[in-house]
Parts: sequence; structure tokens; C-alpha cells
Amino acid sequence: MTSTQSQGAQHATPSIDQLLKRLRRRLQLAVWLHGVGRLCLALGAWLLFIFLVDWGLHVPAGVRILHFAGLVTIPLVVLWRELIVRLRCIPDRVGLAVLIERAHPSLHELLVSAVQLSAGAPAPGSNPELVAGTVSAAERAALSLELTRVSDTKPARQAFLLGVAASALTATVFLWQPAAALVFFARLIGGNTPWPQRTHLAVEIPHGGSIHVSLELVSLAVARGSDVPILVRAHGKIPSDVSLHFEDAQDVHLGSAGKAVYRTLLRSVQEDISFFVTGGDDNDGTPRVEILVLQPPDVTAIAVTIEPPAYSGLETRLEFDRDVAVLAGSRITVAMQSQPVLQQGEARLLPEDRVLDLVPLEFPARSSADNPTQAAAGSGLGFELIAKKSLRYRFELRDEDGLENPNPGLFAIHVDLDRQPAIELLAPARGDVETVLGGSLPLRALVSDDFGLGRVTWSTQATSAEAMALVHELHTLPTTSSSHAASERVRATLLASALIDVNALFGADLLAEGEAFELLLVAEDNREPQAQRGQSAAVRLRVISSDEFLRRIQDRLGRVRIKADALADLLSKKRDYTRDILAGLESDELAALDASSIGTALSGARRVQGDSRALARELAAVSESMIYSRLDQRAGPMLDALFASSSTLETRSFQPAMWSELARMQAAGELGEADFADKLLKITGVALRVSEVHAENIISGLRAAQDESDLSLAYDTLLEVQAQETAAATRIEELLALLSEWDSYQSILSSTRDLLKRQKNLLDRTRQYYKDH
Repeated sequence: MTSTQSQGAQHATPSIDQLLKRLRRRLQLAVWLHGVGRLCLALGAWLLFIFLVDWGLHVPAGVRILHFAGLVTIPLVVLWRELIVRLRCIPDRVGLAVLIERAHPSLHELLVSAVQLSAGAPAPGSNPELVAGTVSAAERAALSLELTRVSDTKPARQAFLLGVAASALTATVFLWQPAAALVFFARLIGGNTPWPQRTHLAVEIPHGGSIHVSLELVSLAVARGSDVPILVRAHGKIPSDVSLHFEDAQDVHLGSAGKAVYRTLLRSVQEDISFFVTGGDDNDGTPRVEILVLQPPDVTAIAVTIEPPAYSGLETRLEFDRDVAVLAGSRITVAMQSQPVLQQGEARLLPEDRVLDLVPLEFPARSSADNPTQAAAGSGLGFELIAKKSLRYRFELRDEDGLENPNPGLFAIHVDLDRQPAIELLAPARGDVETVLGGSLPLRALVSDDFGLGRVTWSTQATSAEAMALVHELHTLPTTSSSHAASERVRATLLASALIDVNALFGADLLAEGEAFELLLVAEDNREPQAQRGQSAAVRLRVISSDEFLRRIQDRLGRVRIKADALADLLSKKRDYTRDILAGLESDELAALDASSIGTALSGARRVQGDSRALARELAAVSESMIYSRLDQRAGPMLDALFASSSTLETRSFQPAMWSELARMQAAGELGEADFADKLLKITGVALRVSEVHAENIISGLRAAQDESDLSLAYDTLLEVQAQETAAATRIEELLALLSEWDSYQSILSSTRDLLKRQKNLLDRTRQYYKDH
């Protein structure tokens, strides 16, 4: 060895030696970085893995032993393979030179040769100068060589950083959960320290019953048939669901309702129930919930005593176990009996949600018809109130054990308001009426109320006059028609009537032609303490001149003439049709009467009756307007008779019998002699003869012929029909003649009136002239 060193000293290579040392240190650093990084990675990853497994699964001791063995074995294996073995694999000087040559192929093994030549004695026969030159060239080359191309330490650094990151992550987890880390290491080295419970379940029963709570037991007493809500709250780690385990081995799984709350409802509980709740790692079965079912208090009977207001005239009545309808202002006494018998309770009024305390009351006796098994009176609880508006009520009972009656029933008190009096205006029949100065206005109304009526008044108010409205009381009579008889909703009906003098409305000095005013009817009922008022629709009245009124009458009669002409044409066609039927019977060609022909004739007769009745209705309206206008100064008896006949009518429909009687009285001279109103009444009577006599006889005759099987008898009946048609045609011709006579009479009156008016105007101008001059 000493000989070799002395020879190598002859060829000193300080640059090569320095280069090789640097490369060795570089390789050793890379191996250490790689080995330590792999060791940290394996150790950190394994620790984190077994920590999470034990924390999440709570593994048994045998598994933890395997985990500890792995914690020892895995790092040793990684240390041997990734560090020790790799350190032993670092090459010697020649190997290092070879690595450099591989990274620098341009050296052409110069560095390897120099290292080998400088390491020992020269070979025999070698040229010393050549050896020295090779070594010297290698020395020079070593000064410029870079080792970064020989070994890349980046993978080693990456492995080291990865290991450090794994270790840091594991350390962070342990620092984040220090208590869990302590438990983990204690369990890892063989201890049996339990993991802390992460899920805590709390059972809540939001029920009004008596609840006793302890760590092991929750006891609750509820009423039979009631619904029991169950609410489970989770604290800590929230499980996806929880389970209710009942004693009959039935499980109910509940999903989360949000915010770590689980809900369910035990409906209509009938028997005792016991259960516990599990979820997450809370599976110790505590506390156990026991629900004891007891018989609750319940309402067995309800009696409602109704005392209507005195003004209504209704009797006090008693209702049992049902909804009631009462009049507003009635005194209501509600009594109830319960099982078991209670001394106190509450009644809740809805929808105002008002609570009344129940007071002891005597429970009224039932009649045997209501309940044969319970006819005796007894004690009970109840409340009183004055019915002002409809409501519902229920009884809320609680016994000594704190049990409430489940699902208390709702009972209704329907309050019927005392309605305002209703006014049906029969006359005037229209909302707009025209009259003249000095005329009369018939007023007739049907007034009804649900209980009773007071006074009925009418008032007028001029639209332009400054006079105050005057109130007048109407004469009233009880109604007699069966259509207005008292019913459950209408118990009082009166017929009010009056004949109003137009000049007496506000005084003749305040009224003038063109004046307009309104008429209003007001009725009061008998409600106490303050009567209610009902009013009719306003009737608008307008005062027109007599000339304008007569022109209106004339226009209406002109339209009547047109209708009369049309009726005459219609009747003529029906007469021809009847004549054709008779001709067919006279020809002996018919073995039987054609029912369709008689049906057609009967349909035509009904049309004749309808048109003639409409014509009579229009003429009656014209006559009524003329009579009430008092333009005919001598028609006073006719006005009195008309008002006396119509004031008791309870309908606004046309009354042919009344007008026929008035026409008969006029024809008999019982109504005196008028100037021209009697002519209109006579025309009306002729029209009524057509509609109520001849047309009715025609219809009855055609019906008889239709039902007759004997042709000879049917023929005789049709002859009578033809005679009635002829008589009706004669009456229509008479009516047309009377209308023409009326037109002539009115033309003379108009001419005379115009002449008198011009003379009066001339006289007024003459007087004014002499006064001015």
C-alpha cells in the first residue's frame, strides 16, 4: 500500500479528486433526500390511514394490533430499501468517473484513464510521458466539468417534499383533533380508551300532557285517541336518518326534515307505547320513551237555549247537540255535560279566538222525543253570550291528570241579521213618470219584513226647488194574497197606497211646467232599540204641460191604431182558415176531423187573444194616465172608482177583470158623464170584449171541437167559433171607429185650444200696449 501511494504521488490529480468528492456528496444528498422523503411519506400516510379508520369505524383491538405492526414494519422496510440499499450502491472513484464520462461523451474516457493511472503503478512497458500527459489533460478537463448533467437531484427533492407534506398533513389532522389523536395513540399502543360520541340525539314530545324526564326514561301520559308528535334533534355529527325502535320489534326510519330535525306523528294513539331512538353512533338506546294512554275527558251532551229579542215575537227554544241558527241580538246559553264530571273548563270562540271560562250551569232536561234514554236535567258547565255575528265554538277540557279532550268538535252559531224592510213598488210601474199640474199620482207598494213593520212613508224632493222634502205617511192594509203569506223569512207584509195630488207636493207656487222631482218610499221595521229603514228605488217625476201630455196620449193612441189594424188583419186570416175547415166538413170528403188543422186554428186563436190583450193593456194604460191627469174636470167619479179598485191590488200585472168592470160601470152611467175620459174607457172596454170574451170563446170552442169525435157536433161547434170570430171582427171595427172619432174630437179640441190661445195672446199684447201708451 505504501508503494502504491508513493507512485500515485508522482501523478497528483487534485482537480479530479475534488470533482469526484463533489459528485459523491451530491449523490449521497440525493439518496438521503429520497430515503427520508419516502420514509416520511410512508409513516405519515399509514398513520393518517389507521387514524381515520379507527376514528370512523372504531375497529377492535385485533385490527389495531395489525395497524401497530404495520406502523413498525412499513417504515423499516422503506428505510432499508429507499435509504440504506441506495447508499451502498454509490460507486467508487472509477465508477464516479464513469458516470461523469457518460454525462460528457466528448472526454473519450480521458477521466477514467487518468483516475486508473493515478490510482496505481504504471503497467510495464508504459510510456511515462504519455501517462503524465493523459493525467495532465484530465486535470485540465476536470476544471471545466459541471455535475448537473451527471446527477439530477430534482426527483429526490420532490420525494422529500412529498414526504414532508404527508407528515405535515398528518400532524395538522392530529393538531386539529387533539383529543381524538390522544385517544388514537392510546388505542394504538394497546389501550381500550373509547372514542368520544360524535352524535347525540335528543327526543322531544311537544305535547300538552304531563311529561316526566330523566336520563334513562321519558314518561308521558296522553289522552286516548290523541295524536302524539315525536321530534328528534341531532347534535354533533348529523346522521342521514334516525330509527325509532318500538317494543313490538317494529322500526320506523325517519329522514331529516332540515336543520338536524327528524319528525313523525303517532296518530290516534289507543294503547301504551314504548320506544327508543338510534342514529349515527348514538345507539345506546337511552332514553327510553314510554307513552301511557289514559281515558281523556269528553263532552257527552250540549244544550243551547236561544232567547230571541222581544220585538221579534219568536219563542225561546232549546236545541241539543247541533249547530243552531239564531236572530242577531238573541241571548245564547250553551250548557254541556262531560265525562268525567269536571268543575272547570274553557270555551274557545272562533274565528276571533276568544276564550271564555266555563261556569256552572243547570243542564236542561231533554224531552223524550229528543232522547228517550236521557230525559232528566243535571248540572253542567257552560257560557252565555249575545249573538251579534256568526261564530264557531269548541270546549277545551282538562282533567286532574292534565289530559285534554282530543280533537274537540266545532259547533256553529249562525247569526241571521234582521233584514231591512223590502219595498216592491207596484205603482207607478215605471221609474220615469210624466204628469201635469193639478194631476194625481197613484202610489201603491208591497212592503215586507222578516219580523214586523212600523210606519210606511213617502217623500218628494224637487231637483230645482229650494223647498225641503216633506214626509207623508201611507195608509197600509194587510195582504190577502197567498203568494205573500208569512214564511220563515217573511213574517209581515203590508200593502201601502195613497193618491198624491201633484199640486200639494210642494205647493202650487213652487211647481211649474218642466219641474222635475223624485219620489221615495221609506218603511221602518219594529226592531228595538232602533228601527231599521228600507227604501224603494227613486221614482223620477216630471211636470209637463197639458198640451204636451195630450200629444203624448195622441201618439200612444196612434200606435194603438196600428196594432188594431194588424189585429184586424190577423183575425181576418183566422176567419178564413176556420171557413176552410167548415167547407171541408160540408163537402163530406172527410171521414174524420183533421186534428192538425184544429191545432193550427187553436194556435192562431191564442195569438189573437194575446195581441188583443196587449192592445187592451195599452188602452187601459192610456185611460189610466188620462183619468189621473184630471184634465177632464168631470171625470172625478171615474178617478175615485179607479183608485178604489186598484188600491187593493197586490201585483203590478194587468187586471182585465178590473178594467172590464170599470167599463161596464161607465157604460151603465154609474160613473157619471165626462167630457172625453169616458171615451177612452169605452174604447178600452171594447178591446177587453175582444180579448176576454170573444177570443176566450173562440179558444174554448176550438178545444171542444178538437176533442169531439162526432163530425156533426164538431161542425156545430166550429160554427159557433165562426160566429165568435165574426163578433170579434165587429168589435175591432167598432174600436177602430171609436179611435177615428177620438182623433176627430181631439183635432177639434186642438184647433179650439189654439184659437183661444191666440186670442189670449192678442188680448195680452193689447193690454200691454195701452199700458205702455
